[in-house]
Amino acid sequence: MCGIFAINKTNLTSQDKHIVNSSLDFRGPDFQSSCTEYNGWTLYHSRLSIIGLGEENNQPLLTSKGALVYNGEIFNYKKLGRKYFNKIFRSDTKLLFQLIIENKLDLDELDGFFSFVFIDCNGKLKYAARDALGVKPLFSYSNKNLLGFSSEASVFNRLFNLGFNSKSLEEYASIRYPVFSGSYFNKVHSVNPGSCFVNGDHFDLKTFFLNQTCKPSIDELEDALSKGIKTRMVSDARIGLLLSKGVDSNILRNLSKINNLYSVGFTGDEDLDYVSKNINFKAKCLYCSNQDYTDTFSELIKLRGEPLSVPNEVLLFLVARKARKDGIKVLLSGEGADEFFGGYDRIFTWASKNIDRFCLNEFLKLYSYKPPNQNSHVYECFKNFFDKYKTYNTFEKVRIYFIKYHLPILFRRLDFSLMAAGVEGREPIANKHILKLALQYNSHELMSGGLGKIPFRKILAKYEGFNFAFEKKVGFPVDLKDVFGITTKITNYEVWFNKNLEQLGL
Repeated sequence: MCGIFAINKTNLTSQDKHIVNSSLDFRGPDFQSSCTEYNGWTLYHSRLSIIGLGEENNQPLLTSKGALVYNGEIFNYKKLGRKYFNKIFRSDTKLLFQLIIENKLDLDELDGFFSFVFIDCNGKLKYAARDALGVKPLFSYSNKNLLGFSSEASVFNRLFNLGFNSKSLEEYASIRYPVFSGSYFNKVHSVNPGSCFVNGDHFDLKTFFLNQTCKPSIDELEDALSKGIKTRMVSDARIGLLLSKGVDSNILRNLSKINNLYSVGFTGDEDLDYVSKNINFKAKCLYCSNQDYTDTFSELIKLRGEPLSVPNEVLLFLVARKARKDGIKVLLSGEGADEFFGGYDRIFTWASKNIDRFCLNEFLKLYSYKPPNQNSHVYECFKNFFDKYKTYNTFEKVRIYFIKYHLPILFRRLDFSLMAAGVEGREPIANKHILKLALQYNSHELMSGGLGKIPFRKILAKYEGFNFAFEKKVGFPVDLKDVFGITTKITNYEVWFNKNLEQLGL
């Protein structure tokens, strides 16, 4: 898990190099390279070492055949090494490099999450690719003949004083992230999940929907989850688990048998009370004070150089920092379950009841923090998106949106808040194998009595009992008015929006 930077510009000033390093060094506390020139490009890499801990695996990886900067994990790297080279690789980075230079790379074959840039021996950009679901970030910057890529969009704003994109701030006001703009800054965009900047898409969600067959049994789903967890346990560093009262993290706890459990919240939080008082396991619980929160909030916005998406990012950072002090460098989390299996109960219940009648205004009223006006940029973006899926029923339209656009927001949230603490986040549920199974279930099989994720709940009931597994979701709230000491008539959402922009001077 790392920070990467590549730009087709050499002779960066010392100030430019300082900006690159200071913008990305938090993503790689174990090693930061210098800005290295290669055939007309400048490359930089900061490393959090998880697989192949030795310094021989530091990057950029440079040879006469090409240059690679890579962020992520390829969990089946040993299997691919045997398949293509009849050789045991000790590093997924070196396996990826070898696949590229020998023209044997099939991005769809990689089991894991990644973003990487590869420059060939002639200085030509051959890959700027991102994993299928968008777990790892990759931003592009282009201006005339200048082209760059990075794990953090803000580095380009700091280098070129680009300014905030007004449309992105409109999206932030409505849905807390520039979902459609791709970044907060002018001339900076997000490389789409499942695509390569050079070669186009390597993953198409539509094909997964078109290949629906019959629903898997609960045992088959549990087996797939166990395999997903096993692959995400590949590590040369210690692993922990983020735990709440929710279905997803407790499935991970039961199937993984991880003993390093972490939870975070304020005094009186229901999730934290459950974790701290449960006699069936022992977890480390971090209680956050209002002062801890406000201090950390300011620190993270300064580091990121853009708004945070939701209040829980602050808490995730604090608990990850605690885990890192304990020697943990990987934390598992349950992202993907809600999007794959209909876990946003209110929205997916609405979708299942209106299966043949999709109304954009109703969806936006349920989904948006502040529903956009019908003549707005945000509204038009949503309309254009859903118009592409007119042949799908309402439930599948909504599920496609959550997988394609909402899920990457959660990945970005976890990626930044944990990387800022020097910890890698992994999501065992969010992989293509489980996605393929999830899409075999229809709305009737996923939803019941106002609850989603019914197959997940049935698995958890085997370990924790029916009542716990089928309890209504509580959420993970932060009382921002109390945290920031605000007594005026204003909503928590308005507090969050205003405080983020205030910190950024907007």
